Amino acid sequence: MLAFYILVPTLILYGLLKVFYNLFFHPLAKFPGPKLAAATHLYEFYWSIVRDGEFIWQIERLHEQYGPIVRITPRELHINDPSFYNEIYAGNPKRVDGDYRFTRSTGLTNSMFSSVDHDLHQSRRNTLTKFFSRRSIANIQPIIQDKVERFIERLRDASRDGYPADLSKLSAAFAADTVSHYAYGVSMGCLDGEAQNIISDATSAIFTYSQWLRFMPIRFTHAKRLHPGLVRRIWPTGAMILETHRTIRSLALEVLNAKEPKAPHENIFAALVDPTLPAEERSLGRLEDEGFAVLGAGTETTAYSASVTMFYLLDNPHIFSKLYDEIKAVMPGPAECPPLSVLENLPLLRAVVNEGFRLSFGSMSRNPRIAPDRILQYKDWAIPAGTPCSTSTYFVHTNPEIFPNPWVFDPWRWIGAQEEGEHLESRLVNFAKGTRACIGLNLASAEMYMLTASLVRRVKMKLCEDTTIDCVTPARDHTIVVPKDTSGIKVTVLDVDTM
Repeated sequence: MLAFYILVPTLILYGLLKVFYNLFFHPLAKFPGPKLAAATHLYEFYWSIVRDGEFIWQIERLHEQYGPIVRITPRELHINDPSFYNEIYAGNPKRVDGDYRFTRSTGLTNSMFSSVDHDLHQSRRNTLTKFFSRRSIANIQPIIQDKVERFIERLRDASRDGYPADLSKLSAAFAADTVSHYAYGVSMGCLDGEAQNIISDATSAIFTYSQWLRFMPIRFTHAKRLHPGLVRRIWPTGAMILETHRTIRSLALEVLNAKEPKAPHENIFAALVDPTLPAEERSLGRLEDEGFAVLGAGTETTAYSASVTMFYLLDNPHIFSKLYDEIKAVMPGPAECPPLSVLENLPLLRAVVNEGFRLSFGSMSRNPRIAPDRILQYKDWAIPAGTPCSTSTYFVHTNPEIFPNPWVFDPWRWIGAQEEGEHLESRLVNFAKGTRACIGLNLASAEMYMLTASLVRRVKMKLCEDTTIDCVTPARDHTIVVPKDTSGIKVTVLDVDTM
């Protein structure tokens, strides 16, 4: 009891001293922002957890009040100035560390994303760089096309049986099957109904769960010790996450226990067990976490981008019609599959894909970066070395000075910019920039081009009456975008492969 009476006042005193330090003596004490945000992480907790993912819009209001640079937590700055983006998200040779509060947020402590240290991150990234290079992705066009065919087969089923098709769920299944087939050598079978929507549900759940992990560092290693039946009873969503994790674990074990090692280019696990890597980088835990990270990152954001793009095309028939004519010129027959390089060079298709990426944002959350060994100079502000800084994709992609009428789906803006010699694509940051940019950008882009081209060319469909702009309007930040209407983008399929 005596210890209790000593401990409680001590903790209260420590908390008060910490608040006092944050407000008056912290290296960021002079930066603009609300005092409550500077004093304690409870401000961020309120807007992120209590208000369920509304912090990004509160940050927007703070910028309106305080200007382009704002202290949003006791230790973090947010800069709403696209011209400073490349300073924060810098490339080589500058060192860029991750922020541990965010890198731990997936719970996948052995993954590349969770690597705080610049050198460790680069080492892990270099192991996979060739696997996700443009050349490697160009060589897997048959794998992507196979998933496109299965996607269209599901639409054909909907047309034949007379039920609405859910493009959101099908896009997630397509992305999960594609990335799993390429990364593991085995498709999850979501488009075939084998895993139904469990992969999408699991990856979506882990992104939602990641909000909490910024405030309480719980790892999957703790949850994996629990009995599956118990987890299923008390937290069904968590059970889906663990079931997916176990599937990836079994695939990793097959590679680790294989008598004949596979070539590093065959799948991601084969690359991760390359004998030239340090022993600790070839552990089962490392393979598990990296495998899940690749699946999660390669499913939800790609799926949302694809479904958002199709919504806007179907909602704008004049754009759809012009795009159909452009694609038909290189796909005279519905079943013809032009090389990816041909699709990438179609001006309107390229513009549509870019606009789809712009309005789907990639990661909705801010992704802070740390310059560990240098001061960042933003206008009159000298940002101390080691300070987490970010510029959210949301702020760049909706900046009216870069993208006039930012909430309008306007692919012509990209074509006009190119004709005027303006490199507008450099302002597209859904994959981030610099040494920590998304390693899967080439795969995601290939999926977008091939799926969009085939759906526009081969499928006649229309939006269901209850599918509105709310289905693609951001309402919450769960790392990924959560729209106002989460029921999915539903379509009536009128015909397939007769156009």
